[in-house]
Amino acid sequence: MPRVGFGRIDRTSERETTSVYVSVTRTKDPLDQSIELATIAGEEMVPWLRQIDGFEGLLMLSNETEGATLVLSFWESREVAEAHRVARMQFRDRITSALSVEVVETTGFEVSFAQLGPRIAALR
Repeated sequence: MPRVGFGRIDRTSERETTSVYVSVTRTKDPLDQSIELATIAGEEMVPWLRQIDGFEGLLMLSNETEGATLVLSFWESREVAEAHRVARMQFRDRITSALSVEVVETTGFEVSFAQLGPRIAALR
């Protein structure tokens, strides 16, 4: 039986590797309402992002103690993410401005390994 992880399928007789690119944005909330603001932002972002070919998903991780949120947007490839970079950054800036959230940094990563259980995959 194949083992399936995000972006990687591993079978004993054959091996297929698919690259997935992740854009990671770190934000800081001066009001320390990171979980509430991340939820609002995510609900606003997903419908817009779904319209972009190559968008694979969105994950937000918040730390209320630090007032920080990591926003991970998953893309079919670096090329797809870069092709939509200007529009994504403009949209990001509108959302963060409306919520009075500071963007600390945005950087990109290739997914090198992922194994997510059904409980994580089922999160909404």
